[in-house]
Amino acid sequence: MKESITHLQAFITELVNEAVQTALEQHQETAVTELAENNQKAEVLNADQAAEFLHIAKQTLYSMTSRRKIPFFKNGKKILFRKGDLQEWLNSGKHEQISKIEKDARSYVRQNPIRR
Repeated sequence: MKESITHLQAFITELVNEAVQTALEQHQETAVTELAENNQKAEVLNADQAAEFLHIAKQTLYSMTSRRKIPFFKNGKKILFRKGDLQEWLNSGKHEQISKIEKDARSYVRQNPIRR
């Protein structure tokens, strides 16, 4: 009887150890992935890299910075961009477009009511 209890305790201990080890490995993988994502967002791009990332001409990028249409910062005379800021800026443009379309649609409907 004592042998079966001892074997059962050893089995349970082994199961718990394996579960803890698996959880620790998964946590570590998640932490590494999050760190890589944060590093990518914090990555600083020069004008050439930013233009390539956005798939626009470098001159267009300079025009957008001079009109303050795009997030950037300066380091001396250099214009630099954070990749994460550019991604957020791109995503915010989607929302602005949708809200502008909705606003324009409401305005059009008010100005052009359906006539019966």
